[in-house]
Amino acid sequence: MIESLADPVEKLHGELIVFDNDSRDDSDRIALDAWGDRSWFTLIKSPENLGFAGGANKAIENINAEIIVLANSDTIFLPGSLQVLLDAVDRYPEAGIIGPKLLWPDGTLQRSLRDFPFPVRLIAEHIPVFGRKSAVNQPHNEEQTVDWLVGAVMVFRKELFEDIGGFDEDFFFYHEETELQYRLSLKGHLSLFVPSAEVIHIEGASARKMFGRETYLMYIQAKLKFLRKHGYTGSIALFRLFMGLLQACRLAGGLLNPGLPRRDIRYTAPYCRRAFHELFRRNRRDY
Repeated sequence: MIESLADPVEKLHGELIVFDNDSRDDSDRIALDAWGDRSWFTLIKSPENLGFAGGANKAIENINAEIIVLANSDTIFLPGSLQVLLDAVDRYPEAGIIGPKLLWPDGTLQRSLRDFPFPVRLIAEHIPVFGRKSAVNQPHNEEQTVDWLVGAVMVFRKELFEDIGGFDEDFFFYHEETELQYRLSLKGHLSLFVPSAEVIHIEGASARKMFGRETYLMYIQAKLKFLRKHGYTGSIALFRLFMGLLQACRLAGGLLNPGLPRRDIRYTAPYCRRAFHELFRRNRRDY
């Protein structure tokens, strides 16, 4: 990630700040050894893991810049993409979050357009007839505004970010960018997708190191937290009903087709049991 940004950051006279969220893999030392002598490079090391939202807020609070480019550590910017994103900020001054086209490491499209996770929209997304209209299934080849963008790379004006209070630190991991973009949308600042900027994203690389193969389960608690904050009456009950039926269908599919569990952990019996537990248990831990 740093290598992909080194030349453009230097040429643009910018600053690259690496916020190390109490990592334990020696990556902070590796980064410092490689780039520590560059004037544009700064490493900030946290003594504890603050989560994505807390770490991002901490990293941004003392930055003296008008525009922030917040990038996950598992991203690689393709040539010219940083400049394209910065140009989009000037062209769309009212945009809340601006994001690039995300690609898998093999160069194929990683779908990053999303609808806000209210139950009716989630249900429609999983029904073939209605799912075609969902943001995730829309063409990712033209500039457009959407509910929210997957937050591997987010570009925004610092003043606007501060005006709405930054990330909600109740979201330790997952959907913190969804909640931020929802609050921005309520203020009239929509999220803008700019596909001419391309970034490779090794999705979930950090999460898998910390939480293993069951990182999908963390989305359940994150969605419940989002609905507790912004959902309508009955939205949590509807979400649990839908997700419960979805898990039951996955469990049945895995039993009927043994190849599915080998390809996707979400079709395994242990995963489905954990998903039911996360959906309905009373004492929910915060992610």
